[in-house]
Amino acid sequence: MEEVKNFIFPLWNPYDFNGHPLFATLQPGVLYPPSILYLFLPFDWAFNLNIEIHFALAGWFTYLLLRGMKASQGASLIAGASFMLSGYLISVHHLLSTLLSVTWVPLYLLCYFSAIRNNNPGHAILSGIVGVLMFLGGGIEVCYLIFGITFFLTLFPGLVIELDEFIEIRRRLVFFAIFCAVFFGLSAVQLIPFMELSKLSIRSEGLSYSLAGIWSLHPYDLVEFLIPDQYGVGTDYKKYWANQNWLRTIYMGGIPFILALIFLKKWDRRAQGFLLLFFISLGLAMGKNTLFHHFLFDYLPFFNKLRYPVKFIFMAVLILSIVAGLGYDYFKKELVGNKPESQKWARYILSLGFFCMFVFGFFNLFNEPLVAYFKTIGWDHPNYNETESNLFNIKRFLAFSSLFCLGLFLYSSQKLKHKYVQVALITLLISDLFFAHLKFYEKENFIEIQKVGEGTKFMQSDPELFRFYVTSKTRKALPSNIKDWGGIEIKKEKMLLDLLSNRSLYNIDGIGVTKQARWQKVLDLVKSAPPTDSPMLLNLMNVKYVVSIPPINSPDFKLVHSVYPKVQDPEKNREMEEIVGIKIYENKTMLPRAFLVPACKVVKNKGEYKNYFQDKLLEPKKLVLLEKKPEGFNCEKTNSGFNKSDSVKTTSYKSNTVDLKVNSSSSQFLFLSDSYYPGWKAYVDGEEREIYRANYLFRAVIVEPGKHSVRFEYDPLSFKLGLAISLTTILLCGGYLIRRKYHMKLQEYMD
Repeated sequence: MEEVKNFIFPLWNPYDFNGHPLFATLQPGVLYPPSILYLFLPFDWAFNLNIEIHFALAGWFTYLLLRGMKASQGASLIAGASFMLSGYLISVHHLLSTLLSVTWVPLYLLCYFSAIRNNNPGHAILSGIVGVLMFLGGGIEVCYLIFGITFFLTLFPGLVIELDEFIEIRRRLVFFAIFCAVFFGLSAVQLIPFMELSKLSIRSEGLSYSLAGIWSLHPYDLVEFLIPDQYGVGTDYKKYWANQNWLRTIYMGGIPFILALIFLKKWDRRAQGFLLLFFISLGLAMGKNTLFHHFLFDYLPFFNKLRYPVKFIFMAVLILSIVAGLGYDYFKKELVGNKPESQKWARYILSLGFFCMFVFGFFNLFNEPLVAYFKTIGWDHPNYNETESNLFNIKRFLAFSSLFCLGLFLYSSQKLKHKYVQVALITLLISDLFFAHLKFYEKENFIEIQKVGEGTKFMQSDPELFRFYVTSKTRKALPSNIKDWGGIEIKKEKMLLDLLSNRSLYNIDGIGVTKQARWQKVLDLVKSAPPTDSPMLLNLMNVKYVVSIPPINSPDFKLVHSVYPKVQDPEKNREMEEIVGIKIYENKTMLPRAFLVPACKVVKNKGEYKNYFQDKLLEPKKLVLLEKKPEGFNCEKTNSGFNKSDSVKTTSYKSNTVDLKVNSSSSQFLFLSDSYYPGWKAYVDGEEREIYRANYLFRAVIVEPGKHSVRFEYDPLSFKLGLAISLTTILLCGGYLIRRKYHMKLQEYMD
């Protein structure tokens, strides 16, 4: 947002991955409308307000969806509260790309259902617009599942929409086509750059099955719908990073399930349809723990590019919330009164309530012996949450369930069918969900979070243009082993925020989803060997500082910063280096961000590249490796000497542009250690020149003898083409809606 405030459209991110197409990655939400908050409010205010707004919208949209399905206000409130306060939404509140997208799902379903129910193409257009908002939020998995469900419900709308007669299937398919056209047309401005990046990313050929299925919901996790955090994953950072299933909690409590079972008692087409959608979502979320996941991975288009199957559980949570609301209405309409059927169900509900009360009383009376027994059989830390916590959560589940059953029983009587009982029931639901999730996240002081670590301060004080690298062993270090950062106990997230994502420092690594495949292969070579064995690649990537916990013993690296003060005794210094703690080493052989190279060689295949890199055969200042023969340059020449008059000076280094002053004694390559990517253009003294992919990942351009001004500019065709399509779609949709409104007014006038 700092770029936008300075009137620079953030197409490119120069800080991570040796440069990366920021706009194409979706996660930053550049075009997402609520992101405008960051332009006018302090970051912490905007960040928190953005989350709060989307929680409120999620509840409101679910309420509107139920009202659109002819549900009562009470039922709509139950559904809205269940979804808004669900464990799923609580878990993703800090994973904004998912939260922002999931929020719009109920509104999208409302618009699309309305289009089919009312035979209204205008509502199909609105569903496409809402779909674009989901996409711009950044949750691509959300959009993927919604597309599938939309097509499924286009074919079989009676599974969820209560209507005696539907418009013919041909008309419904036209509405689906309208939705697709509006979605793809409006989202083209970001969809086309995203597709361009996807083809070049680590996901272009699909992920490995083991990676695609990581963090699948396990059958034993299903108990956490009713008992929050039974395994202690949400409250133990070691478990969170080692075993987490992406969600800290999926707790919904017993109340929505009780109401859902009441609705399923109807066992009509809608009840079966909602149950089918619930199990489809749950099955997808269980990923590799199901029999059909590998089949979908092999044959379903694009499915092999997605990971973290547990993300798909959002639809099951929404369906459960919807069915809970509908179950409440069914109870009020069919199971209240003096009818034999009503009295029978009232007895069932009262019996369930008394059973929960009895078990609650038993657990409460024998609390101490039960705690001791559960500990002896291993139902305790470290494999589970503390026994006391789990037993308390079981008792609270029983207490809320029994009270809710008692309230339903009272409401089933015509004499006690009052609004205050309805309010009490909804209050029980909200209280259960709200208090169950209080312990999962803590409030952090923004001022403390924003404090910069000593290591970062040290690197920020260096005026040179350079990149840094955090070793893989340092990344994997447990927070409890880090005795740095001014004595403050730092969690892993803080380390990532401070070093790996600091916006004033340039990193060869970073945090991202769609990374370039070539960049990943180069970084894998760097990570596969200690820094002492990969100085050539580090030099090529303009790495000046290496951040490491293990000591680096090499004459090419010099310890320049540590929390432990240096003393005169060399032996004592070596002892201090061995102590676990963050240390920063300077790479004494670092190469500048841009430099001149006199000779080139055309590489025929990727294996030849690997030989040059692994065997350290490449001398970057003498030879540049290319994939095509350059025009007007003789790659066979042997002159590879360095001329003192050669110089390269970076005069401006911004997100979308790089300006350099070059003085070359001969025709040479200007090498830039930024990643090669379609859309970058090079201008030498104002004349456009071809950019060559150099040394597998980077950029190079030919410069003639003399002094030159060279400019690299990111001006991607994918963005301009997408923008043209999106603007055209806006005009067409606007024209249609205006024309439709005019015809409706004309029809009213004529009538």
